[in-house]
Parts: sequence; structure tokens; C-alpha cells
Amino acid sequence: MKKHKWLTPVAFILLAAATVFAVSRQSRTFTAEGFMDYAASLHPWGLPCAAVLTLCYILAEGLCLLNLCQIMGYKRNLFHGIQYSAADLYFSAITPSATGGQPASALLMIKDGIPGAVTTVVLLINLALYNAALFAVFAFSFILYPGVFRIFDVPAQILIILGAFFHALLMAGIILLVFNERLFLKITDLFLRLGQRLRLFRGAEERRKKLVQVEKDYRESAGTLGRHLPRIFSAFAFSLLQRISITLVPTVLYAASGGCIQDSRKLFSIQMLAVMGSNSVPIPGAVGVADYLFLNGYASLLPDPVNLELLARTVSFYMCVLVCALIVLIRFLVQKNTAGKTNY
Repeated sequence: MKKHKWLTPVAFILLAAATVFAVSRQSRTFTAEGFMDYAASLHPWGLPCAAVLTLCYILAEGLCLLNLCQIMGYKRNLFHGIQYSAADLYFSAITPSATGGQPASALLMIKDGIPGAVTTVVLLINLALYNAALFAVFAFSFILYPGVFRIFDVPAQILIILGAFFHALLMAGIILLVFNERLFLKITDLFLRLGQRLRLFRGAEERRKKLVQVEKDYRESAGTLGRHLPRIFSAFAFSLLQRISITLVPTVLYAASGGCIQDSRKLFSIQMLAVMGSNSVPIPGAVGVADYLFLNGYASLLPDPVNLELLARTVSFYMCVLVCALIVLIRFLVQKNTAGKTNY
């Protein structure tokens, strides 16, 4: 692997370490021993349940992608879906504004024989459904606990509003791209020209000529969606499950630590608003921003929320990134081994 390919994950690890250090410094009483004692004091079902919810988060996106692929006429098994999901989540976590997730997932899908135009439509719809699920749970949070927004201080409220605004723009842009093939082709052509200037690949002219066939495939793929609305709703259900499962992680850990069950709805709502706000700043994995928002919200429930925040973040984010990295690595090793045998 070239040296520059290590820069992003290394930078992510350093940023994560710095963030954990900064968060731990927010509490005068925080110690590593105290954190371990806090984790050990949870009810036995706490950590396993939180871990299962995190795995459900990965699995749910895989099932959503498989549903969308099947709509397009490309059936793939569950292991393929998990690989696509893992690639998306891992590279989204370590790249600014989650820019690396969809290209990484697309690469695996294309290698599995799914055409590029179909892959593009599937990933755009998946992203649109994810945003729709995010907004659905975000709106539900205000119903679940009407005063949740006032819990946060003014800077946090601004981040939440910005996060919602950016997600609304993103969702509108995705819908426009899916149902406007001319815009899609213009953007594709722009990226081809940019890639050629930056010398990211060769043969841009040949690639541009292939856009004629891509336009036909893209139009057919986008048109297929309108004929399978029930399946689209099924895929949306998996996106909703994905969003809810990861949002429940801190709620489960709070309950397992002896927290009041009646406060669970408040904690769930806080978590959802913090997630929305964390997407307002283009930092890999929203590291730092998410922690600030979580701590800001959790402080209304706990006098010293650092232990809960660090443990919930460790299970729902760092564990998720690690599991996804392992899945991607296994896929890479298997693929490399298979290619080696073929060449032999």
C-alpha cells in the first residue's frame, strides 16, 4: 500500500485519540480506572445488547442495499450486502463529510458484476432513504420529548440547525440527481475532466464516450424505481431500523447503569439531535463535534456524563468502525487470494 493511503486512517486515529483525551479532561473526577469500573458496574446485559445494536446498524444498511439491488434485477447474498455496508460505513467514518463511503461501496458492487449506472442509482437511493430515516427519527424526537431542543446551549442549537439544513439540501440534491439523468451526466463528465487534470486516471475521452450507454442504463435504472414503490418502502424500513438501532445504544447503556427508565425517551431524543448536529462540520466521523453535542445534552441527565458518553461512543462508533474495517480487510484479502489463484 502506498504511503499516502495510510494518511487518512492514521489522521483519523490521532484525531480520535485527541478527542478522547479532550473529552476525559472535561471531568475533574475522570480516571481510566473509574471508567473501567463504570463499564464493569453495568448490568450483564448492557454491553452485549449495545454491541448487538451496533451490529444491527451494519446489517440493516446491508439489507437495504440488497433490497435496492434486487429491485434493479441484481440479486446478491447477505454477505455481499454486509460488505457493501461495511465499506460505506468505514470509509464514511474516516473521510471528511463521509465522502469516501459511497465510492468504496460502489467499487465492491461493480466488482461483483453490478453495472456502474445501476450502482450509482442504488447508492443514491440508499443515501436518500438514510436521510429520510434520519429526518423521520429527528422529527419523532420532538414528539417523544417536546422540550429536547432547549436542553442544548446556543452553540449546540446552531450546529443542530445547520446539520438539519445541510441534510435537507443533500436530500434534495440526491432526488434531483436520481430523476434528472442530464444533470447526472454533466456531473459525471465534470468529474472525468477533473480526474484527468489531476491525473487520477487515464483515458478520460474513452470514458466520456461510454457515457452514452451509461445514460441509457441510468435512465432505465431510475425508471425502474417508480414501478417498485412497495420494495422502496421495504428498503426505507431497513434504513429506519439502522437509524433507530444505533440511536438506542446510549439509551441501553444508561438503563444498564441504573438510570431511570422514564428518562430513556429524553436520552433518545438528545442522542438524535446530537447526531443531526454532528453532521454540520466536515470532520472525519464528526469526531469532536459529536462528543461536544453528546456531552452538552447528557449534562441535563447526569452530573458527570463523560463515562456514559465515552462508553456509548466507543461501542456505537469506534467498535462499528473496527468491525467494518475487518470486514473490508477480509474482502480485500479474499479477493487478492482469488485473483492470485486465477493468475496462477
